[in-house]
Amino acid sequence: MIKLDYTLETIEERLELVNKILEENPDPGEKYLEILGDYLILLMAKLEKKEGKERTIMTENRMVTINRRETSLEGLVAQFENGEDGIYNLINNDKN
Repeated sequence: MIKLDYTLETIEERLELVNKILEENPDPGEKYLEILGDYLILLMAKLEKKEGKERTIMTENRMVTINRRETSLEGLVAQFENGEDGIYNLINNDKN
């Protein structure tokens, strides 16, 4: 009986292995089919997660939103002509 090889890193390699297993055992049980399905799906999920970390989505609209919600002191100071004094001018001293 062929065992599942978790060192295979591509879907094609794993699918080929699953096909060999199914050729050897054409009538597997329901539980074994579920295990084979999980064997393929887990690699796909792992690859998608890896792709998501590599990809950053910074569209023009996203950058507008980020700039609108800027909260760092350096970012806010850069938006005013008179620098840090512009921030202090926005503060209202009315304690009521």
